[in-house]
Amino acid sequence: MWLSDRGVPTVNVIGPDGKLHQVPRTAPEKPSAAKLVADRLGVSYADEGGNGNLTAKEAGEIGGQLGGPMVAKLVALAKRDLAHGHVERLMQKQKATPESRL
Repeated sequence: MWLSDRGVPTVNVIGPDGKLHQVPRTAPEKPSAAKLVADRLGVSYADEGGNGNLTAKEAGEIGGQLGGPMVAKLVALAKRDLAHGHVERLMQKQKATPESRL
């Protein structure tokens, strides 16, 4: 890879004429996660916007696929933290209670 006179990355390719040409280096754009999910579900979706034709159901299907596993993980973490905190509070309470009161 080289830089052109304008500082643009370039690569050498063999053109249809069989000659070596220096062209700007481009990388294919990666689709968003929403676009990948929409394609898998068969829902029309454009990363550039203009998705006003999506129904609420279709938008929910896309969002649910993206957020569902994350939400489930957050709920599991919250439950674990709450349970751990409850046990800690019980242990502290037990330590603070004199033996004669047990």
